[in-house]
Amino acid sequence: MIASRKLKPYFQAHPIKVLTELPLRRALGQLDVAGRLLKWAVELSEYDVTFIPRTAYKSQILADFVVECTARSSELSSKDEVWNVYVDGAASERGSGVGVEIIGPKGEKFHYAIHLTFNVSNNVAEYEALLAGLRLTEATGAKKVKIHTDSQLVVNQISGEYATTNEKLILYLEKVKAIIATFEMASVEYVPRTQNETADALSKLAKESDLDRDKPIVMLEIPSPSIDVLELGVYVTEVRDEWYTLLWDFLSHDKLPEDDKIARKVKRWALEFTIMDGNLLKKGYEIPWLTCVGRTKADELMSEIHEGICGSHQGMKSLSNRIIRAGFYWPTLRRDVEEFIRRCEKCQFHSRIPRQPPHAMQSIASPWPFDVWGIDLLGPFPQGQGNVKFLVVAVEYFTKWIEAKPLATISSQKVVDFVRHQIVYRYGLPHTIISDNGTQFSGTPFQDFCKGLGIRSCTSSVCHPQSNGLAEVSNRTILEGLKKKIEGSKNTWPEYLDEILWAYRTTPRTATGRSPFAMVYGMEAVTPMEIVHPSLRTISYEWSSNGIRREQELTMIHELREEAKVKAEDYQRKMRKNFDKRVAPKHFQPGDWVLRKVEATGKPVGKLDPVWEGPFEVTKSIEGRAYHLQDMQGKKIPNAWNAAHLRKFYV
Repeated sequence: MIASRKLKPYFQAHPIKVLTELPLRRALGQLDVAGRLLKWAVELSEYDVTFIPRTAYKSQILADFVVECTARSSELSSKDEVWNVYVDGAASERGSGVGVEIIGPKGEKFHYAIHLTFNVSNNVAEYEALLAGLRLTEATGAKKVKIHTDSQLVVNQISGEYATTNEKLILYLEKVKAIIATFEMASVEYVPRTQNETADALSKLAKESDLDRDKPIVMLEIPSPSIDVLELGVYVTEVRDEWYTLLWDFLSHDKLPEDDKIARKVKRWALEFTIMDGNLLKKGYEIPWLTCVGRTKADELMSEIHEGICGSHQGMKSLSNRIIRAGFYWPTLRRDVEEFIRRCEKCQFHSRIPRQPPHAMQSIASPWPFDVWGIDLLGPFPQGQGNVKFLVVAVEYFTKWIEAKPLATISSQKVVDFVRHQIVYRYGLPHTIISDNGTQFSGTPFQDFCKGLGIRSCTSSVCHPQSNGLAEVSNRTILEGLKKKIEGSKNTWPEYLDEILWAYRTTPRTATGRSPFAMVYGMEAVTPMEIVHPSLRTISYEWSSNGIRREQELTMIHELREEAKVKAEDYQRKMRKNFDKRVAPKHFQPGDWVLRKVEATGKPVGKLDPVWEGPFEVTKSIEGRAYHLQDMQGKKIPNAWNAAHLRKFYV
């Protein structure tokens, strides 16, 4: 204090280092100091004063450490005893890595966290982990080895129980078998994930390129895939300390980093922290002191609170609040909790089904009448006259004209006959027919019929009737009309079908403002009501001039259709505008992993059953709306699946 007062210009112009064996920094930083010490601490705070301990450094400690932790050559060269190797791989969007734990015959343990600098899938990461474990064990001179992994796919493919269809995995499998053949005895065994926790933790540590680590762990890198190289390229990366290392050094030893900016930041940050009973504590608001933890401890806390004995897989806000109330802290708590919950498998399989559309509405437009038809099946109904139980319905997209026919059985040939007689022979060859994925439409007879006449056959995504929405709406209109018409026996429904179709054809549609009858024939139909109760049109009817007026109306029918087309396009534009407000975009790329909605597959879903199944790999994208999938064994899933029934799976 005397020196700072007498030499104030020097203290203001230069950083001051105080060499002392006394705990002055801790004495001045305590909260309950005496009044005079508090006054001195405030007066010295305007200067850049650093307290440096004057303790001697015993270099012999490092030599003792190296001797104790270095394995003996005789131990590493033991050829007659079995080495146990635990491996695991982890792949994600942020990075990929593998973990290897080698346990020698004498119980010595070696841990490796290997970062993969190239993009891989989860299965490829498991193979990379297996190959890295074999190479590292081979380098010790071991001749007998047991490899333990928690990947059933890798174990069963090596044993031959699973067939390997993926070309890349075939190359990895051949590489593994070639290295195994160099050992006197080598086996690959499956272990549960709970028995492979160390390798699992190392793989998760390795995949995070910017992760802080609380212990010195040897970090390695594989620069290219193992199927393309003969030798493993090993690179030692920088070993980083925990996030609170600088704070700990400053608070306990008054040690600051050489960078002035970082040093000033540490000094400002240190005002919120203190060391008590060997723990670093941070000042809190709801809780007075929070215990600071590192990465490994943070993962254990999140896992225990989220899915432990007192956890119920809460959301991000609830989990982060519970961690704070439990008295723990680390700087990236909220971000880490969000990432942890996003990758929780149980939360993903039991997550809520979103009701928002995954992409914008895409309207289907027909340039002229009878060009595009939508076709669908309805039923089964109560058996009517002629043993009919089903109904095939076709609706035209431009005029909204509808055709329907009762059927006793539904087959591809029955659908072909309906299209031939009810559509082709009456209205000419259509350009496109839109249907669902029913076997009646995807079968060979119907497809060959369309191909022979040059008709384009389009199918909607599985369990996505919106792709053939006009036919679905027509089905609903017919079904509602039949329900209201039938009063007695339900078997009489075929007798009322023509009445329902007539009512539909003569009712103006909202999209066009005209009835389908007027769009086809150029004038509105005369209904029985106009005959019983004469209207102006029937009263002023003159037979002699009717033909001339009818010809004039047919001449102007194109203008009527153009007006209806413009109105329909405006109607579709308004629908798209309202629909697109609720869109939550959802896009996938080939190679992504997704979950599929169980409800969309037709399987029963119990109260406690997961609502998603999988995961499946995306193999092909169709205009960013529908996707072809394959399972983890490489088996292709039939048909295309709309994005509305899929959600991204985080490994």
